[in-house]
Amino acid sequence: MSRASEHHVHAGGRLDEPCTRRRKEIAEAIRRAGGLNSHPVTYSAEEDLLWATMASRLNALHPRVASSRYLRAKERLPLPVTHTPRIDDLGQRLDSLTGFRLLPVDGLAPAKEFYGRFADDIFSTTMYLRCPSRPHYSPEPDMLHELVGHVVMLADPLFADLYRLFGKVANNVTSEQELQAISQVFWFTMETGLVQEDGRAKAYGAALLSSSGELAKIDTCRVEKFSIQRMIESDYDISTYQGKLFIAQSIDEMADEIRSFLARA
Repeated sequence: MSRASEHHVHAGGRLDEPCTRRRKEIAEAIRRAGGLNSHPVTYSAEEDLLWATMASRLNALHPRVASSRYLRAKERLPLPVTHTPRIDDLGQRLDSLTGFRLLPVDGLAPAKEFYGRFADDIFSTTMYLRCPSRPHYSPEPDMLHELVGHVVMLADPLFADLYRLFGKVANNVTSEQELQAISQVFWFTMETGLVQEDGRAKAYGAALLSSSGELAKIDTCRVEKFSIQRMIESDYDISTYQGKLFIAQSIDEMADEIRSFLARA
């Protein structure tokens, strides 16, 4: 599925009624009192429990399957386990580390806007949690995905700089084709990227790191050698577990290849 027009188009079927109602409440709270590094939502005990359950499960998986860069970033920007994080606190801590701030958003942003904000050190984050009926994977970007995946990685200066570069280039593209190519490369690196470490594939992509289901399938997924051109040519579907991933020999190789690609975009 293409993501050129929207950031994480929801394609996983209809939400159940309680999920739909709660997301409307959260969107309204953000519209009323949102802003950079704000926290306009109060979470229920059920939501805190869902966060605690999933965060604990991911914390148990990460030492074996997450890249060393990610594990160090988790130490720099630890997330609470017993309750949902506060965006104001997390955003202020992230700002002190790499200059990035968090902007709660009430819906899906167009791709150019979503990427473009990176150039201004802004990451747009949803504030709803995945539906309790499907806790292991969320086809839309829920808060677990945003914070466990993207925001923790933004505590790493190298990754923060790569996000900024994606944003600067996205702001300057003049065609949908160029924006689509950027989206493809972002998906297969920042969302679902793997790196070779300790003789095995380790995850650095946010969509993998925030999904216990995806992490459990890394060893059986089809993996290809890192190739920007193959990423641009490849299809993907965000509504199900990934069928193909790309692996870099090192984070430095990945970063160099992305910089070269974006310099040409």
